[in-house]
Amino acid sequence: ELPNPLHPPEGCAFHKRCPYATERCRSEVPELRLLDQRQVACHHAEQFLG
Repeated sequence: ELPNPLHPPEGCAFHKRCPYATERCRSEVPELRLLDQRQVACHHAEQFLG
């Protein structure tokens, strides 16, 4: 299910369809940051890049 662009959910835009989403994902928007020369916006990116 895609989020409504007029009424986006709180937190990360992908938390409703991400299998790794946590309570933090539901409440906080992740900041865009550089990780391993990639731009990421995920609270858990370190778990997947390495």
